[in-house]
Amino acid sequence: MVLSGVSYSNLSRLTQAIAWNDHSYQVLQAADEATLSLVNMETGLRAFAVSADDAVLAPLNEGKQRFADRFDALRSLTADNARQQERLKVLGEQERQWYSTVIEPMMATRRAVAAGNGSLDDFVKNFKSQSGKPQMDQMRATLKDFRDAEAVLLAQRNEEVQHLRSVTVTILVVGTLVAVALASMLGLWLTRAICVPLRRAVEAADGIAKGDLTARIDADSADEPGMLLAALAAMQANLVNLLTQIRTSSDSIGTASSEVSAGNTDLSQRTEEQAASLEETASSLAQLTSTVQQSAQNASQGAHLAESAATTAQTGGDVVGQVVSTMSEISDSSARVAEIIAVIEGISFQTNILALNAAVEAARAGEQGRGFAVVATEVRTLAQRSAAAAKEIKALIETSVEKVTAGTELVDRAGNTMKEIVTSIHRVNDIMSEISAATTEQSRGIEEINRAVAQMDDVTQQNAALVEQAAAAATSLDDQARRLGLAVSAFRTH
Repeated sequence: MVLSGVSYSNLSRLTQAIAWNDHSYQVLQAADEATLSLVNMETGLRAFAVSADDAVLAPLNEGKQRFADRFDALRSLTADNARQQERLKVLGEQERQWYSTVIEPMMATRRAVAAGNGSLDDFVKNFKSQSGKPQMDQMRATLKDFRDAEAVLLAQRNEEVQHLRSVTVTILVVGTLVAVALASMLGLWLTRAICVPLRRAVEAADGIAKGDLTARIDADSADEPGMLLAALAAMQANLVNLLTQIRTSSDSIGTASSEVSAGNTDLSQRTEEQAASLEETASSLAQLTSTVQQSAQNASQGAHLAESAATTAQTGGDVVGQVVSTMSEISDSSARVAEIIAVIEGISFQTNILALNAAVEAARAGEQGRGFAVVATEVRTLAQRSAAAAKEIKALIETSVEKVTAGTELVDRAGNTMKEIVTSIHRVNDIMSEISAATTEQSRGIEEINRAVAQMDDVTQQNAALVEQAAAAATSLDDQARRLGLAVSAFRTH
């Protein structure tokens, strides 16, 4: 345990030291990339000084962005090192001053020369005198100090890693040798403590495997081999009890299987009788289904005939209604004619009075009114004849009105009778429809009963097959019980 603890502690420290080494390598790589970014910026500036083409500024712009990224990475990686943070602060200030005092003014001057606002010779002299080399050397020196400090840390950590590795290997070698020695001693002791009881356990198991359950098994220790011997003894006792129960059960199974076989034979006969009864029932139901279907067809035809009669009676009722309407119109017309005849009769009466007055006046006139008297007499005669004719027509009209009224009453009675007939036919039609629906429902019910009986017949046939299978299974079970008894008899229990 002590060796394991020390080994674990050293391995943890070694893992941590290796992680710090990786951290230092990341810092050194970021510093090298920052230096390369500054070189790219300087290269881009020189290319722009030569060509004054903005396209060649890509290395400068990319280098500036890359330097900013690597600078942030260095600050993050060395956040726990105050001295390195100070160096980075100086480096950042140097880079900003270099860019603002050298790069930007030089780019502006070169653009002015390219635009014709300055002399190229003056720009070259200025570029040589203010090329920014001192600032670049300062930044290189700062980065070199930064990198050297990190390299010193890396060397120290490498020494620590090597030391931890050597100590850990030594501990592991010593621990392995000690463990091998202890394991050898423990193996010898375990061999003496386990092999003898195990040999006894093997002998007991071999006797059980050969069917001898009478051997005595003694467990004289509380260790694992002793527990194994105790378990073998318990297993032997349980096997004796189990085999005794199996013998008893096999005898019971043999008796029960014989009884089951006899019962299955009886059940098979009854199932066959039931199947025959179901076949007869199915035949009777088939005949009943045919009869009910015929009744349903007859009821449906009766319903159609009743519906046709109802339609015809309805048509007759409509015709009678039209006759009643026509008779009413005739009665109204006859009454109107009677009124006209009465007017004519009144006019004839007045004409007769006027003709009589005219005749009297003509008689008074003497010889001068004789011709007028003759005319008045003729008019009076015509008025009397008109009155007589009007009376005869009135009598005829009154007779016609009486007959039309009587005919109207008869037609009304006929119309009411037709309505009652139509209502009765509709009732008959409804009753026939109900009978047809009930008969159809009856037919469906009988068909369902027929299907149910057919299913019962199928189930009965299946039951018969299952009964035969059960009989075969009972016979097989009896045979298996005898075989089980023979197999159990191979063990000696007393």
